[in-house]
Amino acid sequence: MTNSDGWSALTGGTAVATGVRWAGEVTDAVGVRTFLHAGPPLDGDAPPGPMRGAVLGALVLEGQAADLRTAGELFDSGGVSLVPCHSVGAVGAMAGVVSPGTAVVVVTGADGRTAFAPLNEGLGEALRFGSTNERVLDRLRWMRDVLVPVLDATLKDGGGIDVTALQAEGLRRGDECHNRNVAGTAALVARLAPGVVRVSPDPDTAVAVLEFLSGNPHAFLAFSMAAAKVLGDAAHAAEDTRGLVTAMCANGRRLGVRVSGADGWFTAPAPVGEPKVFPGFTVEDACPAMGDSFITETVGLGAFALTAAPAISSFIGGSHEQAVALVEEMRRICRGSSGRFLIPFDGFRGTPVGIDVDLVCRTGITPVVNNGFAHREAGRGQVGAGLTRLPLEPFLKARDALAASAGTSR
Repeated sequence: MTNSDGWSALTGGTAVATGVRWAGEVTDAVGVRTFLHAGPPLDGDAPPGPMRGAVLGALVLEGQAADLRTAGELFDSGGVSLVPCHSVGAVGAMAGVVSPGTAVVVVTGADGRTAFAPLNEGLGEALRFGSTNERVLDRLRWMRDVLVPVLDATLKDGGGIDVTALQAEGLRRGDECHNRNVAGTAALVARLAPGVVRVSPDPDTAVAVLEFLSGNPHAFLAFSMAAAKVLGDAAHAAEDTRGLVTAMCANGRRLGVRVSGADGWFTAPAPVGEPKVFPGFTVEDACPAMGDSFITETVGLGAFALTAAPAISSFIGGSHEQAVALVEEMRRICRGSSGRFLIPFDGFRGTPVGIDVDLVCRTGITPVVNNGFAHREAGRGQVGAGLTRLPLEPFLKARDALAASAGTSR
């Protein structure tokens, strides 16, 4: 990369979905008892309830335990290793647990860089929220055995799908490409449908695949996250992006940020924020922030594009006026505006992009993310969604680390 490539990659790079595979075919970082998880390294912290539930469910899926009780005994005995998704070119929503048989979408950047993310299972009861009942496990088995081969053959049949183009179009049609993906999912299904019909072994399989995708308004999220990871990693590797935030994530215990020009993760306790909880739940039920999906905010989507998606207020709370104020606030901590991700309701102005550590620390304004919340207890599933303001602490730590490294290099 040249000295200008990082900013160009972040604001104008392309990311194409090139395959849907089992995770064990994509990376050797997963094994029968080695799984990936969302967020920064746990570093000795016990996984929160939803992540523990997802790990136990994955052990059953991989045939390493006959049932959840046995899986719990195996996990508690230290028989399972957990590795952060981000460390191996992956991103996972919520708990982010990825085992060898997990269905993942692979996205490739213009420079050949790749990233992958688990396909979205749908809202409510899902492994990523810590749910492990038979409905959840049966759905994951079907995704592994039926969905993966059909979608992989479809993408190869069509030569891939430009995910960044779908993200840009999604903003024009009312998505913010994190917690609202209705338009992106519709466009994705439309692009996939002819190929699915061509490559499916029989009409019933084609119908089942298209019904699954079209019935899940978050089907596009995995594609959006993996594309954002490709762009963020390209920016992180460049020389012109020192001090730029290139990833934000949480594991239910700690929130972490990664910054170009500095090594490692800078962390603080994971916040809870102010979730809009579903009927029957309270804020106390919500596990603190968890997941790698904040990567979308890192590249100018999600809460940074909130004014593109006025309908999302019914899901996360707030109003359009509050969204306008929030996006303007985010502009104060970013290095520029996107030339690709444009907001129709703001005169087609580009979304704020390029979170700058120094600007965050000088203004005291921290990024806001648009996230879902799982129940604190394993097996209970999703309890709500909302906007969460991240703590200042990790950004201060990153600024100090950058200052120290600059002094050392002189």
